[in-house]
Amino acid sequence: MIKVKIENLFKGYGKTKVLEGVSFEVRKGSIHGLIGPNGSGKTTLIKCLTGIYQPDQGSICLDEEEIYDNPAAKMKMGYVADSNDYYPNYRIKEMVKIYEAAYPTFSKEDFDYYNEAMGLNVKKMIKQLSKGQKMRLALILNLAIHPDILILDEPMEGIDVIAKQQLFDMIINEVEEREMTVLITSHHLEEIENFCDSITMIHEGKLTGTGSLDEVKEKATKLQIVFPEGLPEGFAGWKGVLNFSNIGSIYTVIWEDFDEEKKELLYECGAAFVEEIPISLEEIFLYMNKEGREQ
Repeated sequence: MIKVKIENLFKGYGKTKVLEGVSFEVRKGSIHGLIGPNGSGKTTLIKCLTGIYQPDQGSICLDEEEIYDNPAAKMKMGYVADSNDYYPNYRIKEMVKIYEAAYPTFSKEDFDYYNEAMGLNVKKMIKQLSKGQKMRLALILNLAIHPDILILDEPMEGIDVIAKQQLFDMIINEVEEREMTVLITSHHLEEIENFCDSITMIHEGKLTGTGSLDEVKEKATKLQIVFPEGLPEGFAGWKGVLNFSNIGSIYTVIWEDFDEEKKELLYECGAAFVEEIPISLEEIFLYMNKEGREQ
């Protein structure tokens, strides 16, 4: 079942285009990562998804309902921004009361349960909290409303390793027990790789890849190749070769859309050995979004 559908999304500011024809889907009960370099349009996309910005063109639907100007759809959402200041002169316990009043699904009991692990003093004022404590507060407040979809924009910045794992466990538990859907952005690609079921990559406002982690990883292959006599002439310009390095006659190559035909070509051009080796999400992101690459 599709939970979120983004179709042909365009958004700009004046003459500046930020998002151009972005389309992807997020399935119900999945954890979907949104990744891209700074300035790629991630935050603008998140603000369109939460109904803060109105798209210039295209649509964003939650459960087949347009999100923008739709209070009922927004009530199904939890949103943790990359900065969560709330009301600086309010105490945590007062923020809890605001959430209780605003969200019929908010559970004070569950907030207290989550806070047992987070250890926040509810008598403290928001302005007394560190960045990491504000982030922890935002996460457990939003988990306690039991949203259908939880949108997280760089949610683990400033949070220590132990608290981070506890929060990931809380989120995963909500996904498993209630089929909550999660969309998360992060610069920490190893976390995305370990946490997400599927991802979408954007670069300069355009989609460069979307699908399950396995599907995205299939777009690029990491190879170890032995060329006893050195690289074939013009190898750097071969179609699909994204990057290569070597130690002596052993070359490590990142290759887009590699197949058996290309493997045979390598042997014909002097390769003594060709082997596929594991590739990380970070490597795929780095080389498929490098400057000068044709999209």
